[in-house]
Amino acid sequence: MYNCDNKFYNTNTTDNRNNYVNNYDKDKDNCCYVPKHPKAKGILLECGCNPQDAFFEIDHGKVKCDQSFILDNVLVDTTCLCKPLIKFEFSCLIYFEAEIKDCRDKEIEVELEFELIRLCKGEKECIRSWKYLKEFEISENKFEVEISEPFTVTFCDKTCSDCCEYKMLVKGKDFEGDFEALRVTKPNLSAFAQGLCD
Repeated sequence: MYNCDNKFYNTNTTDNRNNYVNNYDKDKDNCCYVPKHPKAKGILLECGCNPQDAFFEIDHGKVKCDQSFILDNVLVDTTCLCKPLIKFEFSCLIYFEAEIKDCRDKEIEVELEFELIRLCKGEKECIRSWKYLKEFEISENKFEVEISEPFTVTFCDKTCSDCCEYKMLVKGKDFEGDFEALRVTKPNLSAFAQGLCD
């Protein structure tokens, strides 16, 4: 139903869609008189169910190699949708504290990789990855930096109708400098799904 100047039209039938067009011709100055989508599509919303902060292990100022953490996961069931399209939204806070003590070291660097993993019917696939890179070129003998900043990504995935689990993973890639702390906190992964043919 749509109310315009106290007139109600049921947009689910062809006859009443034609009424929109006829009335629109009489009042073309009203750009909202005819809706762009007379029949709204249903949308599924799923939120992450197990967010976990990532605390990278540091040994004598050096971030240990090959560390990875699952930040959040979300279960999306699109079996009720025809040609589903899923939009993912992810956000987190990246915090690190580092310094250089030796004049030979002239750089502080943090490189992280975020991966969106899809698990369907026992098969695991990375469907998208993002790189976070922060570099500081130093000209002094001693330098300290403390950073806390948001990191957000969005991604649309055209997939088959199925019930799949999606996970956001973070990996440590490359680091320069002496670190006091490095962590990824407050992860949040959510998904919106809609059928393209529904």
